[in-house]
Amino acid sequence: SKFFDFKNGLRSSFVGKLKNVNYETKNILEFKEDTVNEVHGAIGYLSELELIKNTKNSQSLLTPKFLIRYAPGNMLKETEGSRLTPENSFSMDRSYQPYNLEKGLSATIGFDYELTKEDKDFQISLGQIISDEKNDKISPNTSLNDKLSDLVGTSNLKINDNLSLKYNFSLDNNYEDLNYNEVETALNFNNLEFNLGYLQEKKHLGNNEYLKTSLNYKTGKNQLISVENKRNLIRDASEYYNLSYEYHNDCLRAALVFRREFYNDSELEPENSLMFKITLIPFGS
Repeated sequence: SKFFDFKNGLRSSFVGKLKNVNYETKNILEFKEDTVNEVHGAIGYLSELELIKNTKNSQSLLTPKFLIRYAPGNMLKETEGSRLTPENSFSMDRSYQPYNLEKGLSATIGFDYELTKEDKDFQISLGQIISDEKNDKISPNTSLNDKLSDLVGTSNLKINDNLSLKYNFSLDNNYEDLNYNEVETALNFNNLEFNLGYLQEKKHLGNNEYLKTSLNYKTGKNQLISVENKRNLIRDASEYYNLSYEYHNDCLRAALVFRREFYNDSELEPENSLMFKITLIPFGS
């Protein structure tokens, strides 16, 4: 709906989601054999409050947010799911599968904060979901199967034009254990950019540790050469190498990518692939 602005500064709106699912399957365990036509729906109320503070050299913006969401009916059981983030915690469709929609009554609370000072910029977002009951049909990967989800957050710090940091996390609902840690740093020197990242997953998100590195070099105004590597620190082995050349302008991105992918099984040979990727902006890849 349109936004409703109240005198106390609150800005609110009604939000909804309607999903029509049609399918036919055979010999697939979690699906019905007959032709299925389903309509899933969810409705919610979103409210936020923008608090702004200006000083001579800085501006800070704090936006507390609240979403109450209800979806009636039943859902299929999901065995996989994507990690909860502050952005999708305020979404009406948090289901991993396109044929499903999360059911039940829940409330999401969180906030966005941004501080701008001269050439420095700091941003942080937090979100957590409270449900009226457990939902065993949602994958534990999302943490939405519990009454209280993980506390999820993302933050960005721009120190100057050459250096920036990013940190993403998922804090367990006991508020003691970190189930997800992701730290990235970017060094930018004119045409050369170096990125270094560390990723750790625990408990329902897995048992992994990764180190990611990438090097980007702009050979011209619209051309980019990139080298990327992801290494599994637990197995002490590389997951893949990427080497790509990209051309881009205002309406087109085209890239030629060579990828060497490694497997857990030592008896399998590494797989090499050559891909051509094209994106027509704003239509997609």
